Amino acid sequence: YPEPLPVPRWSGFNTLRYVFIRGLRGMVQSPLVQLLAIGTMAVCMLLLGTTLLIFQNARAVAQTLGVEVPVTVFMAQDIDPEATQELAGLLADLPEIEHAERVTPDQALARLERGLGSGLGTDGAGEQGLLAGIDPKTLPDTIELELAPDIDPDFADALALRLQEMPGVDEVSVLGPWVQQVDDMLATLRWLAIGVGLLVSLACLAIVWSTIRLGVFARRSELAILRLVGGTTRFVRGPFVVEGVLQGVLGTALALTGLWLAFDLISPFLERGLALVFAAGSIHFFSTLELAVALSFGALLGLVGSRLAVARHGEAEA
Repeated sequence: YPEPLPVPRWSGFNTLRYVFIRGLRGMVQSPLVQLLAIGTMAVCMLLLGTTLLIFQNARAVAQTLGVEVPVTVFMAQDIDPEATQELAGLLADLPEIEHAERVTPDQALARLERGLGSGLGTDGAGEQGLLAGIDPKTLPDTIELELAPDIDPDFADALALRLQEMPGVDEVSVLGPWVQQVDDMLATLRWLAIGVGLLVSLACLAIVWSTIRLGVFARRSELAILRLVGGTTRFVRGPFVVEGVLQGVLGTALALTGLWLAFDLISPFLERGLALVFAAGSIHFFSTLELAVALSFGALLGLVGSRLAVARHGEAEA
């Protein structure tokens, strides 16, 4: 038998180049369908992004307000700092306490200054001037207690009564039912984000699948010829997969752009309101890593949707 012809090293690159260019050409050949698909996917991803952004900032504001610290122990002014640190260590050893941290007067004042500065934007420096006359020595030492996740919230009230009787303790603050309400709200937002994510994923898969199926039907003659001349399955399906991935990436990028523009427009008003009401709490957009994950998620949806569409085509051809 004759020796098989060697395959050039660049044949794989040429195949990828053809697949990518043919995928782009396929999108250009049906611009209206592609725009509708990308626009619909952008709306779906915008809904998911808005839900996640609200949940992310609600959780951050709750942490800033101390929701995760339901019990705060205010020490007497004349108490020795070492005694406060010792009490914090004893409380941290309790099995019901997840975390105990001593907060000095300087740290407490710095927190308030940071909250005013981040919440009021350009006017923050002027508002921080209101705190210039406050002497940290007039503020008490505090111990912030975070309960273990499986502890009954009613335990905080019982713990407060016990701590109130200890020497050197001036007052014990318990957030109580308000903490439970905030936790319930965050749990609702978390489940809402999960539900929206599932619905958006199914919707995006359906959009990509239907768009790719239309493309397969429109180019069925071309695909048949490619099969006859020996085109491999990957060679035939590749351009459609490229179309699906590009639809996912472009739709997600369009959604993130719209979400960023809206966030940039309304965030100053929200931050000012949070600062005036709570004296703290800035809001933030997605980080660079989170944006990359979002684009990757959109690409994954496009990949899965297009593979499902061309898989059925391959079965029909077989």
